[in-house]
Amino acid sequence: MEQRAAGKKRAVTKDVVKRFAAKSAKVSAQLERRDVPAGHVRSAKVAAYLAARRAQD
Repeated sequence: MEQRAAGKKRAVTKDVVKRFAAKSAKVSAQLERRDVPAGHVRSAKVAAYLAARRAQD
């Protein structure tokens, strides 16, 4: 891990925040044994809902 001098800030993009949140949610689900099994297919209604949510961002 790299060390930064005190007081220095680093810009974080929306994309980085989204990737971090997705990774964190995935790991949390695995720890709580509520991850999605391999081969699972989402319903058309859920896929449409998620597409609408992604379009809002």
